[in-house]
Amino acid sequence: MQFTHVTRFLGRRVVLLGLYNGQKLQQQPEGDVVMYSRVLDADSPDATFVRVLLLRGRMQGAVLIGETELEDTFENLILDGLDLSQFGPSLLDPDIELDHVFD
Repeated sequence: MQFTHVTRFLGRRVVLLGLYNGQKLQQQPEGDVVMYSRVLDADSPDATFVRVLLLRGRMQGAVLIGETELEDTFENLILDGLDLSQFGPSLLDPDIELDHVFD
């Protein structure tokens, strides 16, 4: 079952996708679950925060705060179940246009 929730908190857009907080993953071996995060322009009003959760290289959930423009791409990556292991933390590199890579 896929879960998506969009709201605003303190004036910022908040998007929660899939198993965004690791629910249902507690029984998985610790080494199989990886989390990557990034913060851009932390002191700016346009700051963004992105955190993704992967299980054996496949995206399970994401938290997006601010105008990240990653919602559709991450939702599709969760649904498609693609192995993203080869990307590692560069998956969140703001200079990579993920929507073009996974088009």
